[in-house]
Amino acid sequence: MKIKSTLFMFAIVLLVLSACTPTATPTQAPAVETAPPVENTEKEVPSSQTTPAVLMPPQGDLTMFEAGLIGLEQTLLPELDAASVYVINLEIPIGYKTVRGFQEVRYTNRESVALNEVYFRLFPNASGGTATISNLSVDGAPVAPIYEAADTALKVPLETPLEPGESLVITLDFELGIPREMGGNYGLFGYFNDVLVLDEFYPVIPVFDDEGWYAEYPADNGDFPYFDASFYIVNVTAPDDLTLVASGSTVDHSAANGMQHVTYAIGPARDFYLAASEHFIQYSDQIGETVVNSYALEEYPDAAQLALKYAVASLASFGDRFGPYPYTEFDVVSTPMLALGIEYPGLTGITIGTYDLNTQISGMPAQAMLETVVAHEVGHQWFYNAVGSDQMEEPWVDESVTQYVTWLYFLDTYGEAGAQGFADSLNYRWSRVEYEAIPVGLPAYDYQGSEYSAIVYGRGPLFLIELEKQLGSETFADAMQDYYQTYKWGIATTEDFRAVLEAHCNCDLEPMFTEWVYAK
Repeated sequence: MKIKSTLFMFAIVLLVLSACTPTATPTQAPAVETAPPVENTEKEVPSSQTTPAVLMPPQGDLTMFEAGLIGLEQTLLPELDAASVYVINLEIPIGYKTVRGFQEVRYTNRESVALNEVYFRLFPNASGGTATISNLSVDGAPVAPIYEAADTALKVPLETPLEPGESLVITLDFELGIPREMGGNYGLFGYFNDVLVLDEFYPVIPVFDDEGWYAEYPADNGDFPYFDASFYIVNVTAPDDLTLVASGSTVDHSAANGMQHVTYAIGPARDFYLAASEHFIQYSDQIGETVVNSYALEEYPDAAQLALKYAVASLASFGDRFGPYPYTEFDVVSTPMLALGIEYPGLTGITIGTYDLNTQISGMPAQAMLETVVAHEVGHQWFYNAVGSDQMEEPWVDESVTQYVTWLYFLDTYGEAGAQGFADSLNYRWSRVEYEAIPVGLPAYDYQGSEYSAIVYGRGPLFLIELEKQLGSETFADAMQDYYQTYKWGIATTEDFRAVLEAHCNCDLEPMFTEWVYAK
């Protein structure tokens, strides 16, 4: 999730360790050519109408996604042949005031009950922008949409219930109003500081669980996404002076008449994200089968190279501990936001503020903050993207776990002193509510004021560090790896996590979970 701007106060030892310069300069990709910023005039110039044709693969045919996965992950594709497949045609006109899209989704009912409706989430309507839907159809038959939850949920009623194992195809057009001022959800959607950020921009099918569809209005705390792992083919038409950074790998690219046409593919993945600017520079490196790219605005080349270094180190640390990063590409991109960082499949956004290495953020050097945020957001590739969870009802399963693995990064990178420095920052967070024993496992909307940050990001990971001490580092490490492998591309809950730990320690963790996690 987003790391809020009041994130950490590190111990002096960690500040010293994190403030060192790179030991080697990463390989620099050719600088991206830039053009003067597009003037946002009242009259918007429409984009080209030559968006590539929608390409929905046949049922069960996921070969298009093999190139974006490392060899080990390709063998798992047959197990996911019932996952949803999204094909999106996206038009980004000059001026960036509106974005238009056409979307086709093949959805299979993988639940144990028949479904009388399917929901989509329209999160731009909670993020300071707008999203409107037209030409909605189910298997070619027009359907009247039903808007709910302040227009953030779209109910699609089905004429005939969709039985378990059955599939249907839903098509729709959507149009987005792109805000120029940061709104809800930490300002992650809009056009700011010459950067277009499209967070949760497309209509997406949420999880259906034992409480039904995730269709309520999102809380201020917590993350919006609660999605099943799916597959995405996204055809983008945009001005050719934009550098596009998106989830997944580029399948095709062409340019004509001042417009570029790019096709991306990614899956399995929880989501799809795109950022763009006329002013990005790029640096690249490689780890194993994965190319790592770092994008930043032109004035921040040193920070872009540091972000690249930290991303590669984080991918190595977490890959060794839990299992290899699944994709052949990972991108880290500097973007404007009201948070410090945000995770997406195959990509992480890091706030521009941490790239000004001459400043301090929350009392610590920007470079130290940059390393911390990059490591945390990279950790989400394992715990959010691969292992999904309900980030509104059980945010600790997502964020506390990722804070714990960030602690592991500092342990792997800087030894006990670095790990202790990060643990001190967690303790500082918890101190902001005077060490009150507020349960770690509450829903996001039950935390008030600073409690969410202090408990989910502070007390939660301290609980996991304490658990490791009680169970032993080796037992806990084996359990974490088992947890990741067991729930990869699925959804995990608090009880799932506890069950894996108890299986490895052969013990009853009820007393500890009652003390730290469960609501009193």
